[in-house]
Amino acid sequence: MLTENATPETEHLKNLFWQQLFTALDELPDEQKQVFIWNELEDIPFHEISRLTGEKINTLISRKRYAVLHLRKRLNQLYKQIIE
Repeated sequence: MLTENATPETEHLKNLFWQQLFTALDELPDEQKQVFIWNELEDIPFHEISRLTGEKINTLISRKRYAVLHLRKRLNQLYKQIIE
């Protein structure tokens, strides 16, 4: 794991990952970005997000799904650059 073997290289990769993640998040519509951040990064459950926003849980799940698909595509590009 990257945190167990902290080296300048792993710190650089970790910083690069977070930079790329937030760049990719900024490319998303605000609704998708916010749901992903709340659910994944802030660990807020969908039922709580639904209560706060008034949106249906299925709508929130769909927004997160689109966010995840976009992030996978974008971060896969980073992964390919790292392993090449």
